[in-house]
Amino acid sequence: MKGLLLKDFYVTMKYCKNMIIFSLLFIAVSFVAKGNIVFMMLPLIVSGEVPCALLALDEQFKWTKYSGALPYSPAQIVSSKYLFAPLYQAFTAAIVFIAMIIRVNTIGDVTLLAGAQMIGGVWVMSLVLPALCLPFCFAFGNAKGRIANMIVMLGLMVAIWNFIPKGEIPDMTKLPVLIVFASAAVVYALSWVISIAVYSKRKVGE
Repeated sequence: MKGLLLKDFYVTMKYCKNMIIFSLLFIAVSFVAKGNIVFMMLPLIVSGEVPCALLALDEQFKWTKYSGALPYSPAQIVSSKYLFAPLYQAFTAAIVFIAMIIRVNTIGDVTLLAGAQMIGGVWVMSLVLPALCLPFCFAFGNAKGRIANMIVMLGLMVAIWNFIPKGEIPDMTKLPVLIVFASAAVVYALSWVISIAVYSKRKVGE
């Protein structure tokens, strides 16, 4: 499993640079657009795209076929994506949090507590993207899975834009935080189980 996670890390650093650059640009734009903090949250949503992008690269470079000759089970291959996703998203959240600290001490249009609450809420929302898209990608391949991926990503961006109207900071303390996090965890776990089941059948059929 460690080897699979390292492989995904190296592939991300080499082939997913555009996503990292776009994330940094979004953060930079958020400082220019004073009073609007939406752009600072977008990198968290973009980070949810990475697992599906990695799966697409696996298919492009024939890794899905090559992995059959290695001592990895379908469950391990699927699990590597589901483990890498929150790790990469946590890394992105850390970068956004650092940017938030800088914003608090320069622009000062948001408190650190409110910013941290927002980052946590959007991070949970960002897990919805791989949770909903990965089962389609593992079941039908990247081509069909990417359609579901784009639809979900667009929906999440629209949701965030309406969730933070005009860049205002929502009062996250009014939300049932534990229920939100628990619900996200359950959805993610169910998606994980479904992906293992569908990918195992797909591997058997190949």
